Amino acid sequence: MPITTSGIHYEVRGGGERTIVLLPGFGCSIECWAGVAPLLDGYRVVLMDLPGHAGSAGARADGDLARLAETVFEACREIGLARFVVAGLSLGGAISVRIALDHPGEVEAVVGIMPWNAGGTSPGDPVIEGFYGAYGDLDTITAGIASISQDPAKTTDLVRTMPTVTERMWRGWLGGGVYTSMADELPGLRVPLLYLVGGKDTVVNLDKQISDVRRVPGGRLVLLADAGHLACYETPEVVAREMRQFLSDRAVAAV
Repeated sequence: MPITTSGIHYEVRGGGERTIVLLPGFGCSIECWAGVAPLLDGYRVVLMDLPGHAGSAGARADGDLARLAETVFEACREIGLARFVVAGLSLGGAISVRIALDHPGEVEAVVGIMPWNAGGTSPGDPVIEGFYGAYGDLDTITAGIASISQDPAKTTDLVRTMPTVTERMWRGWLGGGVYTSMADELPGLRVPLLYLVGGKDTVVNLDKQISDVRRVPGGRLVLLADAGHLACYETPEVVAREMRQFLSDRAVAAV
């Protein structure tokens, strides 16, 4: 299991001139991409566990969005990635945007899949508070995952991985990081951006995701009307198709 000096576990699959870094969502491991990665043939795909998660449990992770992004970026540099597409599910999507804002010269394009919105959330968010209070309670975590799934039979791996998130990461993100806003920085983003959002997503507010994309020059949003928050697990072929279409566009490929 390759691990960078910053403590990030990663795997490299496939080959091609262009590289896609895939980042999981909160509580997930790289297995959330098990159905997507094989459909990205023709690309070099680099999968990374997030800091404080799964194989990257030893990486620094206090839930601060900027520090999470910097740890992931340091791992990309250590692996030798000079220019790459970065794509992420939920929290991984927010980290992807943060990396693009901080290191635009290294990022070719950004794809957020059901991304945590750049404006953050407000105190009282029932889903966030529910998960925050569920730390260490497997039954409550399992019920919570089922409640945000369209097909719980396809999201059982998350039941395995979410309880392994370090407490510091869990408390830091759900108790603080989720309130971080980088919305005012989005007009300065000059990297092609795609948001894939779900019509049945009960975790992230759709209006806030739309607001994010409107702030980004040339930002693009695709609504997957029947998709929930965990589309990478449940409809990987749809996610891969939209990613490939976006990345094949001349405007993106020429960047």
